[in-house]
Amino acid sequence: MSATAGKRWLALFVAACVLYFGFELGRSYFRGQTFWRRYAALESRYAELLKQNQDLQIRLTEARSDAFIELNARDKLGLARPGETAYKIVEED
Repeated sequence: MSATAGKRWLALFVAACVLYFGFELGRSYFRGQTFWRRYAALESRYAELLKQNQDLQIRLTEARSDAFIELNARDKLGLARPGETAYKIVEED
């Protein structure tokens, strides 16, 4: 093999390596971008769920309170305390 042919093969090999590694670098970049977009979306969803969980915890605490239970018993079941008179207003059609 002549020196010129060897240089050509070396140049071809280097070009192939540059193309291969350039392609892999570009592919890794786009994978990273996709990862960070998904990560941001999941982080946003996590924040929403955390807020929703906090709201539900507050509602649960309120629902377990004696005042809430009494209010609902009076409103939905028409219950009254001893000595009280419960009235139900009926509308005519």
